[in-house]
Amino acid sequence: MRPCSPVSLSLLGCVCVFGLTAPFASGADAASAWREILALDAGPKREGLKDAASTDVYLQHLLLQESALRKFIDLPDSGDKKFEAEFRLARVLGLRAELEMNDKLHAQAQAMLDALEPRATTEQKAHIAFTRITQWMRRYRFPDKTQRLDLLAAVREFRNRFPQDPRSARLLVEVATRFDREPEMKSSLLSDAKSLTVDPALKQRIADDFSRLSLLGKQLKLGFFDAGGRSIQLESKRGNPVVILFFAENSPSSFSVWSKINVALEKYPKVGRIALSVDESRAAMERARKDLSVGWTVGWEEGGWKSPLARRWGINAVPTAWLLDSSGRLVSLDAADALEEQLLALGQKG
Repeated sequence: MRPCSPVSLSLLGCVCVFGLTAPFASGADAASAWREILALDAGPKREGLKDAASTDVYLQHLLLQESALRKFIDLPDSGDKKFEAEFRLARVLGLRAELEMNDKLHAQAQAMLDALEPRATTEQKAHIAFTRITQWMRRYRFPDKTQRLDLLAAVREFRNRFPQDPRSARLLVEVATRFDREPEMKSSLLSDAKSLTVDPALKQRIADDFSRLSLLGKQLKLGFFDAGGRSIQLESKRGNPVVILFFAENSPSSFSVWSKINVALEKYPKVGRIALSVDESRAAMERARKDLSVGWTVGWEEGGWKSPLARRWGINAVPTAWLLDSSGRLVSLDAADALEEQLLALGQKG
């Protein structure tokens, strides 16, 4: 799965083995239970679930993981894997807390991490610190300025505590997504991350981010086919501001942001609305747009994340929401943040 929010799922959303090296010497029941846990790392299966919402599918999978982990932890012969099982459970609870917007689950996840830290090795402490930051990112998808600076301070502390940990670069890239309305800060964070990583995939993501930054202040020329197969040219929308939202069905945050933008635009009916899907299939795009696309021009291009449409604009995470002024000039890389304030700055009246 591609990133389902400004926060990459590959960074935040999996519950995977973090490399305990102690031998696993316990009974057959524990060994079988552990194999069940590892099998669930493959992620949810959608066979027979074509009409199910993605959030429901992933929530059900998290519940399966939680059940398997609790079963293993309760075994008397769980052995040296118990620490890892507890760590995994803390992450699962954190993911559930995000999907269910459940403060109690979030508190449980944090309490589990607190209990693990005194028993952790230096390597395990790094995993715990990383998890705390990523759970914070999921909890505060749209932080205010103070929260953004607190997050940046936490990431810099992680880098200082664990200078050899390659995840510092990935964290900086994620933090940079919170500074889309502060281009100079975003550029600085991306440059810092670029100097720290040798990972080709992360370097490509950073290049994409710089590519989007370079579009600010420029008139965009964009052509695509809408859901009905008609050719649409962005130039035809000039004369009023336009919001462009890149979305995907497997992104719960896409729906949250789409709803948030719809609410903000209730007083601004003249603002153009374009939603562009990066889904792999037309069917996924159709499911995603069912309830939110009234008043929107919805586009989809075969190829999903690798489509010319996504590649041309450096789209590597969803939701991505842009604001164009009445001349078609890109003025904001984050239309979801205080959209009404941004429209007022463009002279729009509700």
